[in-house]
Amino acid sequence: MQIHGVTKQQFKRLQPLVLEKRITSIESDLYILPGNQNGHRQLLKYYRKTEGEYFGNKLLTINSLIENKNDIGIESLVFPNKLAVVDKQVVGFTMDYIENNINLTTLLNSNISTSEKVRLLKQVQKIISKVQYLNLNPKFFLGDIHESNFILNTDNNKVYVVDLDGCKISNNEIYSMKYGSFNEKLFDTPHKYPLDEKDDPIPNKNTEWYCFITMVLNTISSGPLYKLLLEDFYDYLCFLRDNGISNELLDCFNNIYSSADNYKPGELLDLIPEDISNVSLDNFLVKTKKKEFYKPFLK
Repeated sequence: MQIHGVTKQQFKRLQPLVLEKRITSIESDLYILPGNQNGHRQLLKYYRKTEGEYFGNKLLTINSLIENKNDIGIESLVFPNKLAVVDKQVVGFTMDYIENNINLTTLLNSNISTSEKVRLLKQVQKIISKVQYLNLNPKFFLGDIHESNFILNTDNNKVYVVDLDGCKISNNEIYSMKYGSFNEKLFDTPHKYPLDEKDDPIPNKNTEWYCFITMVLNTISSGPLYKLLLEDFYDYLCFLRDNGISNELLDCFNNIYSSADNYKPGELLDLIPEDISNVSLDNFLVKTKKKEFYKPFLK
């Protein structure tokens, strides 16, 4: 295993990476490393907790990603490069730094055109499909799929996956899944969304497409649609139908809380109309007179 070592004095001189608005990190901090011989800079991901079962699981994940990088072979994934050591203590890992990037959370919540948002979502969909096509044993899944774990490289206009240490690989554990760990609506179909002993979803094809479809719905609704109660979720789908969203796309959305397997929307994403301002979650809650009820949950 290759090591990138720095002294405590060198570490103190590193420039912290300032995250975009809406992007938060609760488990680590990022620092920019000086450029190599080719001028390419890297990031150092420094975990705030560097001991115990949690950190041991992170090291297993990092090592497995490095060992399987060539077998996975997907250029859109930003893999760990080396373990990071500060004054002889392992603190995290290094990875390539895509200098000119914008996080998808920023883009999908911005005023860019809907067609551009769809183009970005289709790139995410393609990456998930590539991962699912792999024949690794044990199976490899992205795991914690949500907007903040994807960035757009503005130099080549391509989407990349970051924070791969939240993936499912080898025999590691997944400690949380943003759209799965706190969504009790998934608990009613344990054969589709199986849980581990800590009641966290175990990544599989259904969880991957569920998370992606949640990203699509969040984009359409301009809000965290996954926080709705089940009855209100279905009412929102009716709201979409009444406002011109195609039945084929609604069938895909409707499926996520059923017992049937999820599937990717594919080219159905092109059926999302350019003007989606009238189908926002806010408009739906105003129309159904439930805005005050959801106010504490949608902050």
